[in-house]
Amino acid sequence: MHTDVTSVPYRRDRAPRGRSLVFAGAAAEWLEAMPLGNGRLGAMCGGGARAVIDLNEESVWSGAPGRDERQRPTSADEAQELLARARAAVLDGRPQDAEESLARRQSDYTQAFLPVGRLVIGGEDPDPPTVMRSLDLTTAVHEVRAGDLVAETFVSKPAQVLVHAISGDGADPALEFSSPLRETSREDLDDGFVVRLRAPVDVPPPHEPSLPAAVWPEPGEESVEVVVVVRRRTAPERTVVVAAIETTYAGASAPLADVADAERRARSRAETALRTPYERLREDHVRAHRALFDRVRLDLGRAPDRSTADRLADARASGDVAAADPDLVATLFDYGRYLLICSSRPGGLPAHLQGLWSAEMRPPWSSNYTLNINTEMNCWAAGVTDLPETVEPLLDFAEDLARRGADTARHDFGARGWVAHHNSDAWAFTAAVGRGQGDLRWAYWPFAGPWLACQLADLVDHAPRPPEQAARAAALLRGAAEFVLDLLIELPTGELGTAPSTSPENTFRTADGRETALGVTSTMDLALARDVLARVVRGSVDGDPLAREAAAALARLPELASRIDEDGVREWRDAVAEVDPHHRHVSHLYPVFPGSEADDAFTAAAARSLDRRGLDSTGWSLAWKTALWARIGRPDRVEALIRLMFRDARGATGHAGGLYPNLFAAHPPFQIDGNLGFVAGLAECLLQSHRGRIELLPALPPSLPSGRVQGLIARPGIRVGIAWSGGELVEARLRALPGAEGEVRIAWGGSEADVAARSDADTVVTPADLGGGSR
Repeated sequence: MHTDVTSVPYRRDRAPRGRSLVFAGAAAEWLEAMPLGNGRLGAMCGGGARAVIDLNEESVWSGAPGRDERQRPTSADEAQELLARARAAVLDGRPQDAEESLARRQSDYTQAFLPVGRLVIGGEDPDPPTVMRSLDLTTAVHEVRAGDLVAETFVSKPAQVLVHAISGDGADPALEFSSPLRETSREDLDDGFVVRLRAPVDVPPPHEPSLPAAVWPEPGEESVEVVVVVRRRTAPERTVVVAAIETTYAGASAPLADVADAERRARSRAETALRTPYERLREDHVRAHRALFDRVRLDLGRAPDRSTADRLADARASGDVAAADPDLVATLFDYGRYLLICSSRPGGLPAHLQGLWSAEMRPPWSSNYTLNINTEMNCWAAGVTDLPETVEPLLDFAEDLARRGADTARHDFGARGWVAHHNSDAWAFTAAVGRGQGDLRWAYWPFAGPWLACQLADLVDHAPRPPEQAARAAALLRGAAEFVLDLLIELPTGELGTAPSTSPENTFRTADGRETALGVTSTMDLALARDVLARVVRGSVDGDPLAREAAAALARLPELASRIDEDGVREWRDAVAEVDPHHRHVSHLYPVFPGSEADDAFTAAAARSLDRRGLDSTGWSLAWKTALWARIGRPDRVEALIRLMFRDARGATGHAGGLYPNLFAAHPPFQIDGNLGFVAGLAECLLQSHRGRIELLPALPPSLPSGRVQGLIARPGIRVGIAWSGGELVEARLRALPGAEGEVRIAWGGSEADVAARSDADTVVTPADLGGGSR
């Protein structure tokens, strides 16, 4: 072991390495288009020489502030009485009676994320040239080459506009814009146009087919208004088109803003961008993107000089994508980081089910925030891949949920703190959805608050963060703990627990053969209750009354070990017959990942459960299982999951994940959590730090025997670079972030050593420093 003062894990000023997605031919459909985004504005770049750009803006949702309160079906007294009846029925072994009571408490549904419209640049070509398209993940610039034409597109964070630049053909391209939103006015300009749009007041989810597809506002009704300004500057060397989008959305609970102000902002952004030289616009954009993207670098081998589609086809045909083309694994890892950067940036909303992109007025599951796994999964990789900025929108959003969820906790539960259920939207919806008909397996799950609060606390603690962020995360944690304390009841055994209780989104059979989702203290409830209360106790000061209350409750909650049997970890308190033994949710294994409370016995039981569950599932479930098997230390299982993740998703049905042509992950249909969760799962194979030590290559897949990763972050804030060859560690380089300096324990291959981590120099660790030459 030695300290190297001159060598650093990475340099932010290094030349772009140009990891790109490359495709031959025009993009004929949305799932062939390439995504761009700056956290607020999103674009899907399709077409070819004739650009077809589908536009999104993060705040374009149906609905308006406060809609969830207006949807409440019962008074507070009635809601709490129905809960008491459901609780008594479950404890008495009558879950069907409990279902009826809980259904009467259901609110309507969350609102939908909506497309802004389609911008088409250029005319039809009767003899289109050969097209090559590429998306450089390092620069976040999309390029099309078609004959003499070269077109670049990017969405600038500094300028807050989409920029499309065309050179090489000398044409002055036509501009077209259409939108599924209601167009209220259009103004033609000499160099473009201004379009004003309005969103519906209500868009039911697709699983409500009996309801109107959209309800448009009547006079006097409020909904989000959108202003789109598109302008063009033509010069001999290139034509530059800029698109600015602004809305009247002002926050989850704030009144909608004035549309005139939105128009002023949009016009100003477009005008400023047009006055700025193109080179400066591009340079500023690339610098802002690379400030985040360049923090981590994963190299697994040289990329063949071929199109992404051809590489995928050949690698799939081999039967083992990772072994045939390891750089595809690194590319998917980088793509996930890219998508997170593009869809979650400070000052805005967090990534939703489809990140920042959607083409449909009635998207799958409303493209909303699904809080029983998917929203959390979107940020799993933010800590380890050094993207704390992408967590800030989730922290802001959770605070909105806490404010609105405090009313729901009082009204529906008579409880302190705050509650949220499994669905939410830009208006911070917190009630249980379902309109009286929602299946309880997903419609009743009041544990989103504890999961979000624990995840945010872990992400804030992953590395030194501003004290203000830590205080905000702690406040969310305390509010979630207060709700849990009031939700817990004394069971006939004398223990504390939850009733009714569900395990997202699974069911079991009762003794008389009926299917139900309702039981007593599911393992997920138990794990989250223990986690949130334990975190409050650990973070408390002497004399904290909430910590004392939490500690007393913890002492009466069952231990996690109580859920272990010969088959693995039970999902419910009692041994029951699972309706779907291969269900995609593995919520009962939360203590293994993303939690960190599992001991060796629970981890071994989790492995038995996962084997019974099977490998194949939806895209996001494959990602979760990857992280779980990595924590368990089974690289063989990880390798099999990587093969499933890289399947061609076209034509897939049921719960079979894979990748679409543009590498979007399939549930199916497209859900971004599969992409973002894959980053977290692969990172767990390379680095773990949840057990008080930094574990190097704990679950390295055999098909990735050699490589190098730089810039990963281990708890409590250690930047780590790792090089390996032939499946064996070559060296690791550690550098502490400011405030995290000190001694850390390093583990690899069964050996451990304590080393000093400095912030002014690398500490280099080799196998010899760990007491051995190889495993």
